[in-house]
Amino acid sequence: AVDYAGKSAETTHGDQKAVDACRYYAALIVATLDGESKDQLLADDFYSKHQGWFGNRDLHPEVLAVACGSYKKQHGYEEGIRGSGYIVRALEAALWAFWSDGNSFKRGALLAVNLGDDTDTTAAIYGQLAGAYYGLNGLPEYWA
Repeated sequence: AVDYAGKSAETTHGDQKAVDACRYYAALIVATLDGESKDQLLADDFYSKHQGWFGNRDLHPEVLAVACGSYKKQHGYEEGIRGSGYIVRALEAALWAFWSDGNSFKRGALLAVNLGDDTDTTAAIYGQLAGAYYGLNGLPEYWA
């Protein structure tokens, strides 16, 4: 899944950062579906513990910084978290929302949107992982 996520990204994005962001995010989703806890998913050493999933291609340093926890900023926007169209910032913003969501899909989605800027992208990225993690039962009933 990790390899195919990267190959899929290559069809529309030639930048290695975009490819690696997709590879990393796919690994998070696979780990979620494998039953890993939120603490395990968000651990600063998630990448190193799952490095075998990435084959012989290391993550781009900017994506690796996100994987190592650059999004863990208590005050989010005030500390530079931005939901921009730039893949590294968008990934960081979505993970910040997941990290900050208090185990509530709804709260995380609202956090992602309320960052401003490219809100639909940030919320969509958040929703991929949060949806896999919380499942249908984790959505507010009226959203489902």
